[in-house]
Amino acid sequence: MTTTADLQSRYGGRAPRIQHERTERRRLSRPAVIGIGAGLAAAIGVAAWYGFAPSPTPDGTVTISYDVVDSTLTRTTIGVYPDPERDITCSVRAVNENEAVVGFTEVTVPADPQADGSSPVTVSTDISTTQLAASGHHESCWYADDPRV
Repeated sequence: MTTTADLQSRYGGRAPRIQHERTERRRLSRPAVIGIGAGLAAAIGVAAWYGFAPSPTPDGTVTISYDVVDSTLTRTTIGVYPDPERDITCSVRAVNENEAVVGFTEVTVPADPQADGSSPVTVSTDISTTQLAASGHHESCWYADDPRV
């Protein structure tokens, strides 16, 4: 018969528990805690401002169609979601097969207080071109009263 002492000597027993001395944790000073809190509050404020600020550009403008009439003219139709309070200006360009701009114009969509926000207004424009275009499409749109433009 094997005793517990024989098993411990053969396989080793549990190591005795070692009591470690507790070391004091270093704490942040009050000015450091206030600085970290102020930094976090500022970061949250900036994120909220960007999240809730009105969009600087209109959303959802699409090119509906284009028709290359000849080497001097391209017709392009775009869809723009009108704004109830501000005019929207869109740049429309014609490009050749190498994606070089061969024609450019701007189109303004007036503000419409009764505009339905779920359906775009269709705008057609003629673009005078310097050579035969391969396509015509809208490049970008912005609010006409934007001071950054």
